[in-house]
Amino acid sequence: MSVFQGQLQRGTAPPERASVQFDDGRCRVWNERRRIGSWDVAEVQTERTGVARFQVSAGDIEFFFIPDDPPGFSEEAGAVVDLRAKTGRFGLAERIRQVTGT
Repeated sequence: MSVFQGQLQRGTAPPERASVQFDDGRCRVWNERRRIGSWDVAEVQTERTGVARFQVSAGDIEFFFIPDDPPGFSEEAGAVVDLRAKTGRFGLAERIRQVTGT
C-alpha cells in the first residue's frame, strides 16, 4: 500500500491538501473532509507535466497533483512523460532533464 500526500487542484478551484493511495489494484483520492474518488488502477491515466506536477485522469474526473514525493508517485502511478516537440527554445534533451529533474 502506498499513500502519497500533496496538493490537488481541480479546474479553477484553489489547491487543497489531498492523499492519493494505490492499494489492491485501486487508486483512491481524498482530502481532509471527504472522499474524492476511487477507481481501478487500469482506469487511471497519469502524465508528468513538470518536475513535480502530474495530470491525472480517472473516470469522469481530471485533476493536477503535486505530491510531496514526486519520484515515488511517478513510479507507483506509472506516469508517462510527454516528450513531443513543444514550441520554445529547448530541445528534447533539455525537456527530458526538466521532467526527470536530472
